[in-house]
Order: sequence, then structure tokens, then C-alpha cells
Amino acid sequence: MLTGMLKNFSFGRCDVDLLLDTLCTRTIQIREGSIVKALDCNAAVASRDALAKTVYARLFGWLVDKINISVGQDPNSHVQIGVLDIYGFECFKHNRL
Repeated sequence: MLTGMLKNFSFGRCDVDLLLDTLCTRTIQIREGSIVKALDCNAAVASRDALAKTVYARLFGWLVDKINISVGQDPNSHVQIGVLDIYGFECFKHNRL
């Protein structure tokens, strides 16, 4: 579901209708075609959160790769520079430490 939408996402340009459809519906492929089912509010929120986490993870991975390239990091090296992402998507009010 999200993979199809992310393929059409291009640095700030996004088909708004496709985004809304992707976040608010589920498409089931069957032999005769496809069935589109509207998601309830909780499922739509979960879909939105999954998209946000995916975008965040890809951006973070891209940033780490750029940093590694800029400092000349050898992927086979035993010496590493680490970046700890302590914020993530944790909500301490709900998850607690």
C-alpha cells in the first residue's frame, strides 16, 4: 500500500488524491479486479504513522550515508563513528522508560 505511494513521491511533489486514497483506504486484489475498502479512523491513523516512520527512517539512513561518505568511512573498517537517534517516534508519556 505505502510502497506504491512512495514510488510516486518526488521531493515535495506528491499527488494529494493518491496520498489520501493510500492513507484512508485498503485495496484488495482479487481475480476479477480489486476491492477498495475505506479504513476506520484508527486504521487511517496507523497508516499515517507508518508513512511518517518510513519517511523518517529513509531520511535518517540517507543522512547517515552522506555523513559516512563525507568523512571517508570505509564500510569494511573496524573503526566506526556512531550516531544515536534518541528521539525516534517514542512517546514517553505512553511508552515510559
